[in-house]
Amino acid sequence: MGCTLCPRRCGVDRARGEVGYCGMPAEVRVARAALHPFEEPPISGTRGSGTVFFVGCSLRCVYCQNSAIRSPDAGKLFSTKELGELFLALQKEGAHNINLVTPTHYADRIAEALSAVRERLSIPVVYNCGGYERVETLRRLEGLVDIYLPDFKYSSATLSGEYSAAPDYSEVATAALAEMLRQTGEVRFDGAGLMTRGVMVRHLVLPGSRKDSMAVLDLIAKTLPVSKIRLSLMRQYTPDFAPRSAPKCLQRRVTSFEYDSVMAHARFLGFEGYFQTGESVGTAFTPDFSKCVFPKG
Repeated sequence: MGCTLCPRRCGVDRARGEVGYCGMPAEVRVARAALHPFEEPPISGTRGSGTVFFVGCSLRCVYCQNSAIRSPDAGKLFSTKELGELFLALQKEGAHNINLVTPTHYADRIAEALSAVRERLSIPVVYNCGGYERVETLRRLEGLVDIYLPDFKYSSATLSGEYSAAPDYSEVATAALAEMLRQTGEVRFDGAGLMTRGVMVRHLVLPGSRKDSMAVLDLIAKTLPVSKIRLSLMRQYTPDFAPRSAPKCLQRRVTSFEYDSVMAHARFLGFEGYFQTGESVGTAFTPDFSKCVFPKG
């Protein structure tokens, strides 16, 4: 049966080894699974988030910091059963949550794995995605995902087409965001300040795109009650991952004026959440994918 998990709906038979737009057949490949301290404070907590980085992606962001794990040969193969065991191993290591990074093209297998171990998982499951999601696919995850952590990258179809090969991004992400909130309801935290349920929307401010960032915030505020979600406004863009063929504006960092302007607009709209300082810029916070890292147990 042809794959329609992501909005590309390329229709290839991945179960027979055909490769979709995501670059991957149906078999699950994981590049890295470990405790990660560099997510937002209510996600990383004191011990770290149990991040599972999946190989492949249905977007084509020219500035992607995880481009090293797009290859179908990257990482390690996991059966559905092994994937569930991986989640339990991260829990045993002390992870505050199971953090599924770039999971879209494996959503069906992930749902199976989570269903098999859900009764043994006592920590939240985080769906950490690019925001480019089909509502129909998200509905497969209802009752299995506690926290949605999507990007909302662009408002402009021109930018999303040029930077991520997805001119329909804004329309798709808006519908996905509404479905995420429908599933989880208003954001919730435990006594230690860790997020236990809800939606946190990430937006990365890009150089030269200050006005589009403001338009993104307007669109989110128009789509959802801002009091029911949290915003993570990121300034960590670094040109280290952009090829020389990328647009000239992507060859520099975001200025303080650009980020501060967007942050002021977020506050004007009533968003609560998390804002980054200049120290967040650079490659130090990017996971090292040169070696496959997995739990020992």
